[in-house]
Amino acid sequence: MLPSESSLPIARRATWRDTECLELVCGIANAGGGRLILDADVDSRGAVKRRTSRLMKTIPGLIAQSLNLICAVELVLDSGRFCLEVVIPPANDPISFRGIFFFYKDGENHILDDEALDRLMQRDMEADVKWEQRPVVQASLDDLNMGLVTRFTGAARDTDLTVDLDEASAIEQTLRHAGLMTGVGTPTNAGILLLHNRPHQYIPGATVRIGFFGSHGGAPIYEDEVFGSLIEQVHSTVELLFEKYLPEEEPAPRGTYRLGTAGGHGRPPRDAVHEAVLNALAHKNYDSGAPVQVSVFTDRLCIDNVGRPPRTWTVGALLGRHTSRPNNPNLVAALRSLGIIDGWGNGVSRIRMSCMEAGTPEPIFELRDDETMVCFPMDSDSLLTASITHANAINAAPVARADLPEVQQTARARATQQDTSLTLNDEKVLAMLDIDGRLTAPRIAKNLNISESTVRRSFRRLRDLGLIDRVGSDKSGFWQVQ
Repeated sequence: MLPSESSLPIARRATWRDTECLELVCGIANAGGGRLILDADVDSRGAVKRRTSRLMKTIPGLIAQSLNLICAVELVLDSGRFCLEVVIPPANDPISFRGIFFFYKDGENHILDDEALDRLMQRDMEADVKWEQRPVVQASLDDLNMGLVTRFTGAARDTDLTVDLDEASAIEQTLRHAGLMTGVGTPTNAGILLLHNRPHQYIPGATVRIGFFGSHGGAPIYEDEVFGSLIEQVHSTVELLFEKYLPEEEPAPRGTYRLGTAGGHGRPPRDAVHEAVLNALAHKNYDSGAPVQVSVFTDRLCIDNVGRPPRTWTVGALLGRHTSRPNNPNLVAALRSLGIIDGWGNGVSRIRMSCMEAGTPEPIFELRDDETMVCFPMDSDSLLTASITHANAINAAPVARADLPEVQQTARARATQQDTSLTLNDEKVLAMLDIDGRLTAPRIAKNLNISESTVRRSFRRLRDLGLIDRVGSDKSGFWQVQ
């Protein structure tokens, strides 16, 4: 369990003595992690002397060999003096030094008896540290992209060692409150993913793979892998897709195919693809070690990630109105604070609305045991031939059209009960109102390329069937889908 700011253990010693300090490291790790501060030998110019330089190199290896812990050792300023700081992560399970279990509390290192050890083990069994909260002990604040840190915290920091530590402490406090840094001063997985230039160095699979497969499955004809912070991965993936994989349409040579033009729909809306890539990266199960996969075929674009909404959700529930249920709440909260997402569970609705407004087919969503897929058809026939990408292979066999949103299922059932039917325009109007009840008849008519009178007839039919109801005035009210 990660310690709170007020309970963060900090021990101070004048110099490193193997036995005493290894016992301290053991006790601090069992207490939830903390820091060991040692005096450093630095000359008047700030240059590290030989003994301190040797300790910085030997201490991490000695701790790893004796306690199987990975600790960072850094030169820091503490109250105007240069010191060595040993950053100690929390132990996943109680650890011992030479067969003795220690626990650092109230400024003292205690030997645990059998009863105290049982309580400690029980506490650790109850603790459930999620992936995004786990510390990345190999990294520190200085390893993060300070431009991204400044954007997130609103603070500016010189990376020079002699900077006032008050500013660095304020930055760390902001990151800790956001769950992007632990109480021991190391970034969490979420912090690395959001604020580090190369998170894949610490988090396996923290990338996006893009492949072009033509009209068949199997091995890609060409492919790319996108690296960088989560925000950079989103922007770079979308840029690469629209510049290399989904280029602007040009006259195709006679006898050749043109990507995404067979059905006349062309490429999907950029905003919809951007939202789909962002959703995949924000809600991925990063414990899987699998990258987000983007597979481009001649007639469809499929985005697949390991991770899915709650298992009780159907595709119909996903397409309808729902609350935000993120797999990585700290990461999503940080993205919300940056204004990148709204945190209201509107991502799928925005994707659908972008496609409707662009006049392209709605994407197909599919939920599997541990995967979520969204497929953008770029060909009329591909509505029935969408395929899912997999880590090892791509299945090009046709799959059934994804479930309708629950509201449309209800609408069809109610129309059947009343011995009538809904037109295709009725269903489209209902789908748009389900996404945004404040849409007006002129806007819907423009998006669907139909007349306003046709939209208003759909309003009346849907209202007569009890599927929608007007709340408030014609000018300032909205349509509520029942």
